[in-house]
Amino acid sequence: MKKALITILGLFLLGMGVYFGYEYVTEPKIVDGVMSKSVDDKGKPLEVSTSFAPEDTIYFSAKRNRFWIKNAQVVWYKGEIASENRFLVEEEVTINKAKYFSAKLTIPEGLEEGHYGVTIYVKGSEIIETKAEFDVKK
Repeated sequence: MKKALITILGLFLLGMGVYFGYEYVTEPKIVDGVMSKSVDDKGKPLEVSTSFAPEDTIYFSAKRNRFWIKNAQVVWYKGEIASENRFLVEEEVTINKAKYFSAKLTIPEGLEEGHYGVTIYVKGSEIIETKAEFDVKK
């Protein structure tokens, strides 16, 4: 009876380890993408918003969810998030002191009014980890 109980407990613990290991590996590695009007000196987003003026500097920030992820790619879109709507790709976005990936969009002549989107990928991957959308209006 004791051996059977130990075997069942061992199999249960092994199953839980496999389940949580699978969840850890397959869950998003970058999360909580937000748009903001500024970031602090460590890189944490401030003044989170989804509406901007054409002359604003716009920041996209997302948290790292796995300690080994150090580089990401950020893609900006005009209109819906689709390949044909890409207008800027930043390939070497690194983690900052606040443990965020941050990208900045500044257009000297100002952005056109409209709807925009941004996505982030782990460098070398084609899977969108998180995304955010925002509007530019006067």
